[in-house]
Parts: sequence; structure tokens; C-alpha cells
Amino acid sequence: MKKKKISQAGVVALVAAAAAFAIAQTLFLWNLHRAFAAVEASGLPCPTFAGIPLGAYGGGAIALLLLLCFVSYAVWRKKDRITADKSEEMDNFERISRELFDRLDSGIVVLDRDYRVVVFNSAAERILDLKPGFLRKGTVWSDLVNPVLVPVAERLADSLDRGVAFSREFRVFLPQGVRCVKVDLATFETPRSGIIYPMYLTDNTREDEIKQKLVQQLEETHRHAVAKDNFFANMSHEIRTPINAILGMTYFAKNHASDPKAIEFIQKIENASDILLGIVNDILDFSKMKEHKFSLNPETFNLYGMKKILADLFIDKAARKGLEFTIDFACPEDFYVFADQFRLTQIFMNLVSNAIKFTDTGLVHVSANVETLSEEVILRCAVRDTGCGLDEDELSRLFTDFEQFGKVLVKNQEGTGLGLAIAKRLVELMHGVIWVDSTPGKGSIFHFVVVLKRSGATSPVTSDNTLPRVELKTRRVLVVEDNEINAEIAGNLLAESGCTVEFAQDGVEAVELCKTRSPDYFDLVLMDIHMPRMNGYEAARIIKRDLGVICPILAVTATSDNAEELESNRDVIANYLLKPYNPGVFKTIFGMADR
Repeated sequence: MKKKKISQAGVVALVAAAAAFAIAQTLFLWNLHRAFAAVEASGLPCPTFAGIPLGAYGGGAIALLLLLCFVSYAVWRKKDRITADKSEEMDNFERISRELFDRLDSGIVVLDRDYRVVVFNSAAERILDLKPGFLRKGTVWSDLVNPVLVPVAERLADSLDRGVAFSREFRVFLPQGVRCVKVDLATFETPRSGIIYPMYLTDNTREDEIKQKLVQQLEETHRHAVAKDNFFANMSHEIRTPINAILGMTYFAKNHASDPKAIEFIQKIENASDILLGIVNDILDFSKMKEHKFSLNPETFNLYGMKKILADLFIDKAARKGLEFTIDFACPEDFYVFADQFRLTQIFMNLVSNAIKFTDTGLVHVSANVETLSEEVILRCAVRDTGCGLDEDELSRLFTDFEQFGKVLVKNQEGTGLGLAIAKRLVELMHGVIWVDSTPGKGSIFHFVVVLKRSGATSPVTSDNTLPRVELKTRRVLVVEDNEINAEIAGNLLAESGCTVEFAQDGVEAVELCKTRSPDYFDLVLMDIHMPRMNGYEAARIIKRDLGVICPILAVTATSDNAEELESNRDVIANYLLKPYNPGVFKTIFGMADR
């Protein structure tokens, strides 16, 4: 239970009551004494205390009065000490509060209903860039505007007139530099002073400078990323274009050559071009993986068909080195899965190429087996060779970027050191793992396990990633290509398929040509993407939407990562055709592959 405090008025009332009680008691006893004395004088029996003196009757009351006065004085003095202590405590609290108020980084100015200053701190003078001592109680708010609050003066005045809150962060140009200030105006109703307007001022100059630097860095990073993307795209286009010319011309030269020595020279040129193309592909793939811009493009395909693909790719290459090349696929002949066939083939190609490269005698064996788990397929593969093998130090650095292994590599073998690093990333994208067992001088076994999706298909499924089948009606094809050699190669390949070819050097020329032809004049349009004056996408949109050309348009590009562009241009582009041209691609498009 809390003790009740006695106020000064209570003490006075208590003393007055005690005095009144003492006086009343004394008067009562004096009258009683007189009555007993009269009785005693008349000779009647009287109580024995009748003869007690009058002072004896009032002594107790007086003593009580004195005691009460002493107690009252003691209480009064204690109350004075408590009041003095509280007053000192309040003074200390006010002094500390004022000191803390002045030490705030944010400025505070409180205006009364007449818009005059009633309270402020030193930070307000600093933020408002006012001279020391200028800001004082009674200063009109309009004197605070110049120079810092000029940009928001009208809005502040309007908010004060309407009695509404206001908040704004702004920049102001001062002789000493640019300042960023935030102003918050509030309104409060008080019992004594009525409405008041607290104004909070925050100097955000440092934070604003940091923010501006971060924005500049982000913009610079974005520009750098865009420039890098453009560089790789241009490099892919510029490098693949001459490679396409070399491969295309060697194909035609080999078909028309009769001298065995000339055919041998042409074959060597073709082999060197294939190696160069592989290096370019590795560099571009690796750069996209490092930038986390690499993704898989799954489709339904027959897993057992990988056996034929690997045989076609490597049997002749292994035979030229005198190696035995065998493949064992332990899965049904019609086993369809949903995965990225191109990237799965790339993993095999990187591992088998290395195995053949570092094996001089013996064999290279590829094995694969599958395990079906509900909707998923676990594919376990191994590539075994009898080559030079790897020691412990080489094994520890095997899948490192740009790391080349094999002691004979420096002198006798080519390579970028990216093949295994790319294979490792591709395996990981397929939710798998890759590792190697190796013995120096005896050979190596590269293992990898990937997770694929099971497909219920029993035959190849046509997807958006497959090339369209074009029905030959007019046998006329329009080739839009700014590079003369590439245009000539495409024209010759189409001529082998029995087509008549017309050419346009860029998008503008293609649009003008289509204006002079009927919408069903061409069976197919091959549209290069990177061209001067008008790129392939713009030309395709005009040809399809404005001119109403009904034949499919294939975009010809040097990079295979066009999924986003394809989706955004799906209404005008049927699909992509990758450079360099495959001689059999047009037979596939025209449905002549099996003829």
C-alpha cells in the first residue's frame, strides 16, 4: 500500500485542530473545577480531584498542544527539504534535457500560432546556415527561409496557413556546395498555447552523396555489363562469320576437288576451323556461365540416340590415332527423356575429346546406364581411357578454370583449359556431380551423374526449339545477309536442295523487295539479325505485320542463347538458324533428309 503524503495545508489544519482541542479541554476542565468547588463549599460530598489546581487540568492539554506543534514543525521542515530536493532535481533534468536537445544532429524549431519561434536548438541554426545568435525566441518564421529553405518556402507557407503536415527532401545550392536537407512540419494542439508547429530539419548531405555515388557505380556497372554483353555478342558474330565462310567454302571445295592431295589440304583446313569454332564456343559459354546468364533449354529426345551421335563424332577421330573406341548404353532403344540434349552432348564431347587427346595407345570406352525414379531419371556415365593418367596434384586442380592438365600438353596438345570447367558447370546445372579416378601411366575414368526428367513420349516431340518443316511450293527462298560470302554459302546450299534464291543485303532492301512480291511468293526467308540500317527483327516485323508475308522467317544468328529474343519475337520469327551453316540443315527444313 502506498503511503499518503501530507501537504502543507494538511499540517496547518492539523495544528489548528490540536490547538482548538487543547483550548476546549482547558475551558471544560476549568468549568468543571468551579462546579466541584461550589459543591465542596456547601458541605456536600465531592470527588477527591475537585481540589486539584486548574493548571493541573490544562497541563495535559498544553503538553499535547506543544507535542503537536513540534511534530507539525518537523513535518513542515521535511516537506521543505523534499521540495528543495525536487526543485534541484528538476533544474538538473532541465539542464541535461537542454544540453541533449542542443546536441541533437537534427534541427528543431517550434513555431507558435503566430508563426514565431518559441523553441529551437543549435543544430537548427547550423542546418539553416544562419549566423550564430540570429535565431532566437520570437523570430518570425519568414526570416528563417533564406538561404536553405528557399526551394520549399511556398509549400511550407501553404502548409502553415492550412495547418497541415508537410515533408520534403530537397537539394539546395549554396556557396559552400550542394546541400541535401529534409524538412518535416507537424501540427499539435496544446492546452495552454493552442496550436504549435514543430519543424524538424535533417542534413542528409552525406547520405545523399553516398547514394549518388552508389547510383553512379550501379549505372557504371550496368553500362559495363551491357558493354560486355555487346562485346561477346559482337565477338561471337564477327568470329563466327569468317569461320562460317571457311567451313562453307571448304565444303564446296572438297565436293569439287578431284586431286587427293588437294582434298587432304582442304580436310586439314576444315579440321582447323572446327578446332577454332570449338575454342570460340568454349570461351563464349564460359563467359556466360561466369555472368550467371547461362541456362538450359530442355526438349524431349531419345536418350539411346546419343550413342549414334557420339559414334558419328568420335569413331573416325579415334581411328586416326589407332585407338579402339567403344560405346555401351544400357537403356532401351526408345527411351525418351526431357532434358537439354545439346548440353548433355557437350559434356560427353568435352570428356571424350580429352580422353582421345591424351591417349596414344589402347582404347576409349563410354558407358551409360539409367535408373528411373518416378518422374526422374538418374543417368550414370563414365568415360574410360588408357592414356597418361593424372597425379594427385593434377587431380586437385582438374576442374579449375583455365587449368590444363597433362605434362605433354604444353608442347603437343591444344586447348583452352575450359572444357572440364564447363563440363562441371553443366553437370551441376543438371543437378549432378562429376569426379575422376586416375592412375599415372595407366589412364583415367571420368564419372558423372545427372538428373533428367522422364518423358512419356514414344517418338520425337516437336517443340519450339526444333526447325520448322517448310513445304516447297514455289521453291523460292529470300536470303537477307550483309556478308557476301555467307550469302553465297547459303545460296549454294539452298541450290543443292533445288531452290531458287534471291538476295537482299540488309533489312531495308529486304522490305523493299517484299513490297514488289506477293505475300505467298517465297517459301522461306533467311534473315540475318545483325545488319546495318535495319536489323533482322525490325525487318521481320514489317514483312510479317505490314506486308502480310505468309512464309516462315528463320533468324540467322551466331549465338545459340536466344530464348528471350525468340519469345519476344515469336509472332514474326519461326525459329533460329545457327551459324556456321550445317550442309544438311536445309534438307531437314525441306523434309528431304531421308530422300
